[in-house]
Amino acid sequence: MFGYFRFFLASLVVISHMGISLTGFNPGVAAVVCFYMLAGYVVCNLFTNSFIHGKPQYITFYYERIPQYIFLCLLTLFFIFIFEYGSPEIGFSAMLGNFLIVPLNYYMYLDNSVLQEPKWWLLPPAWSLGLELQAYLILPFAVYYKRLKIFIGLLSFLVFFTANIGFMDTDRYGYRLIPGTLFIFILGLSTYRNTSKGGVEADVFDKYFPPLAYITLVLMLTVLGIYNSLHVNYTVETCLGILIGLPIITYLSRRPINLPMNRLLGDLSYGLFLSHFLAMWIIDEFDLVEKSTSGRSYGYIIATFT
Repeated sequence: MFGYFRFFLASLVVISHMGISLTGFNPGVAAVVCFYMLAGYVVCNLFTNSFIHGKPQYITFYYERIPQYIFLCLLTLFFIFIFEYGSPEIGFSAMLGNFLIVPLNYYMYLDNSVLQEPKWWLLPPAWSLGLELQAYLILPFAVYYKRLKIFIGLLSFLVFFTANIGFMDTDRYGYRLIPGTLFIFILGLSTYRNTSKGGVEADVFDKYFPPLAYITLVLMLTVLGIYNSLHVNYTVETCLGILIGLPIITYLSRRPINLPMNRLLGDLSYGLFLSHFLAMWIIDEFDLVEKSTSGRSYGYIIATFT
């Protein structure tokens, strides 16, 4: 069922980039937060198999993802140049950032400093992949060093909480940067430990951190709602992503349901997540779909993406 769930999340990201919201909230943000938890779950699973059961799957994990990303970057580059879509300006640093992936979620710091040349993203949603790659480098240490896991998990949750009550930039530290999002990956890690049947024992932190975070977020949303302070960037969406996604991931991991096409949909979800902007740009270039009365166009976008 994780394949169906991942495809559903990728679809939410797509419809959010098409300008569709749910009662004013961005469903793509909640979906991305669920992807963070799934990433933490998967990393814990891979490292458990690699180091405890002797199955070296971690390199395969990268091998299945990076080539697809590079291929879609090159395909997008080909489309933009051949059809001169959006009149792109090319800079070496911007190109390097696209192919390194990791710098993409630091655009708010790089635009006016290091990247003096025009910055543009070939695959706009890839900023979240940059964040995930950073988490992949940290999480293995959290898997095997209990004190480190506790420290970074609680510290990250504190940063997220502080940002969402208005003391720091909510968009940056509650959604896009590693200090305020790492605990979400760790929630996925703890979920794997709590539900695994592979002989991996959950510690006290794994057992109690998810419900503690869950209750705290419910109380935070309640208080912010009472004081009419839910207008800050993505507070509702990120919290709902955790509050809805965590029980779903826990349920699916404890009660695996074998459905046809589960693996296929899981594999397609990554391609859908990466390629939907290219599809929208092609539709826009060749007028394949009649524009709405608002005149909305999926033109070449250089600004901030969710």
